[in-house]
Amino acid sequence: MTPRSSTRDVHKSMYVNFLKKAEECFHASQFSFNAQEWNASAINAIHCCISACDAMCVYFLGKRHSGDSHEESVGLFRTVKENNEEIKTNASRLLRTLAVKNIAEYEERLVNRAEAERILKNAERFLSFVKKELP
Repeated sequence: MTPRSSTRDVHKSMYVNFLKKAEECFHASQFSFNAQEWNASAINAIHCCISACDAMCVYFLGKRHSGDSHEESVGLFRTVKENNEEIKTNASRLLRTLAVKNIAEYEERLVNRAEAERILKNAERFLSFVKKELP
């Protein structure tokens, strides 16, 4: 059974806007990483994943997550293609990335190079998967 979460209906054609946001955030993450701006890199990589998730959900389900907890969006993402191994793998990747969001954006500690690199790699793999699945 899929956990209940807040969603918002979005016309399927709007997936391209979420994909564009994901790609822009990914490019910003790469730029920040190359500039040794680990926090900005991590934050942009995380937002890349959020927008890429929205793109998938909008295209396949006609809705996106709209609740307070981004982790709940993973449950919606899993319903795109239930019992699909690639979806499961990427849902886990998305969850690991979202787990760092609070640290990167709100806590007093800074993201280090290794963390930023791992988050950027997860974002790259997640975005690549999403782009492969979309027209």
